[in-house]
Amino acid sequence: MNEEEFLALRLQHKPEKVQALFIADGLPVNNRYFYLKNSSMFRAVKDAYTQVFGDFKDNDEFLKFFKEMGGYFESLTILPIKYLPPKEQAKAREEGIEPLAKKLAEMQPRLIVISLKTIEKYAREAIQLSGITSVEHIAVTPFPVKSMVNVNNCINGIVTALKAVEWEE
Repeated sequence: MNEEEFLALRLQHKPEKVQALFIADGLPVNNRYFYLKNSSMFRAVKDAYTQVFGDFKDNDEFLKFFKEMGGYFESLTILPIKYLPPKEQAKAREEGIEPLAKKLAEMQPRLIVISLKTIEKYAREAIQLSGITSVEHIAVTPFPVKSMVNVNNCINGIVTALKAVEWEE
């Protein structure tokens, strides 16, 4: 998939009202993507939602529930930056702050989960720049790769974040 296809797929899954916004770093580089239901982040988020809201019969049912509950993924950058040199990654992240702030102002989420500690300062700057007051809780989790510690810390961080917000039944 190319960048336009990833962005189109993400927009297909955008809820009318975003309640829980997950902020990722950039678009995928390896066709592993939350909305393709084949990424470590998809599995971690599904595990967390299962702990909080109960079991799902399959990945499609979970993705439908995620959208119905106002869950949505947005990227700090609209580029796949994983393999860029560190200075170029930082530049792309810096350039992503203002566009993300505008999206945050539109969405007015209640919960924000920043899903990579490396992007926390950029995401928080976007949140501040957006001027939104809708946020009840902000969580920062490691990306669920490289070790089971990261995976478990990501899942536990999302569970804690989901429990910090009052969800309507």
